[in-house]
Amino acid sequence: MCHAAGVAGAPKFGDKAAWAPRMKDGIDGMTKIAIQGKGAMPPRGGSQASDADMRAAVEYMANAAK
Repeated sequence: MCHAAGVAGAPKFGDKAAWAPRMKDGIDGMTKIAIQGKGAMPPRGGSQASDADMRAAVEYMANAAK
């Protein structure tokens, strides 16, 4: 939801420019942030997703921004 609308500074899905600084952390770094949370983003995006599911979501969003 947040990445669809860019809520609270979340990079919009598919927006190359918004994702570029985050891509520097690599998939592992972005997955760690997604699991732990950062700023307004709660851990696991407020879900009960497994680590593997979180990584899959990060990979999906990162690939859409390439």
